[in-house]
Amino acid sequence: MHFATLLATISLLGLAAAHPEPKLSLEQMAKREIESRARSVKARTCAPQIRAFEDRRRAKRGTPTKREKRQTSSTSAGGPQVTGIPDDAICVTAPEVTEGPYYINDEYVRQDIRETQEGVNVLLDVGILDTETCEPVSNAFVEIWHANSTGVYGGYSGAENAINTETFLRGGYFTNDEGIVELTTTYPGYYQGRTAHIHTTESGQLQSSSGSLLHIGQFYFDEDLNDAVFGIAPYTDNTNRRTLNENDGILQGAIRQGDDPYIDVEYLGGDLSSGILGYITLGVDTSAAYSIHNTNALGQGE
Repeated sequence: MHFATLLATISLLGLAAAHPEPKLSLEQMAKREIESRARSVKARTCAPQIRAFEDRRRAKRGTPTKREKRQTSSTSAGGPQVTGIPDDAICVTAPEVTEGPYYINDEYVRQDIRETQEGVNVLLDVGILDTETCEPVSNAFVEIWHANSTGVYGGYSGAENAINTETFLRGGYFTNDEGIVELTTTYPGYYQGRTAHIHTTESGQLQSSSGSLLHIGQFYFDEDLNDAVFGIAPYTDNTNRRTLNENDGILQGAIRQGDDPYIDVEYLGGDLSSGILGYITLGVDTSAAYSIHNTNALGQGE
């Protein structure tokens, strides 16, 4: 790709005015884009290990593999089906997708981050894979945070986004010896300028501000599933203008650089009311040492 074209492409990452990202020079953005593309290409060499990694996780739950889901999609009457996601798909965003303005530097070590928030329950099965060795990464702290059903982040309130002490939909836990962590949350809502997404960081230590981050990224859901979720309460109370996946500059930028940030999902029961099980595999560089730039902390300014 021509350098000028590359700069024009990645500048789209700043289109979401309601969700401003830290300002970088065009040269810095171009460098990150090139580095991420290189990591994406490198991760593809792990294709057999990725398939085996995900198949082992699915076998333990008794859920079908992506290949099996495709084979039965034409006759299945139940939940979401895999369509265009390759069997060896892997999310390798790091650290081009920044933590965003709604990160708070207070890590909560917990697997269930819902608290009293209502919405469609989501059980995330997150696997961490080292793109250098193609082996699972144990004892990595996987942190997630996202907006609630009406587009509000825990810890922020009011038109000025003042920081308060609310902790809902924030937290994380460590991967086990097999490189897997399970996190329970609710389906994220949307807000102006952004489609539904879940922020994530993976760290070699508990404190992400320590400079030990291996990965900074965002997870997304298929638009058909977004349609289904946002058509039911409490998501119908969301008064924000909705942005579709195809119009989200940050998501589209991630796709262009070779990332696959979509969560592969299925219903835990017969329909949405039973909740959603989501699988995603993250490729990380275990030699990386990135830091969070956001300095916000709960209760700041009170």
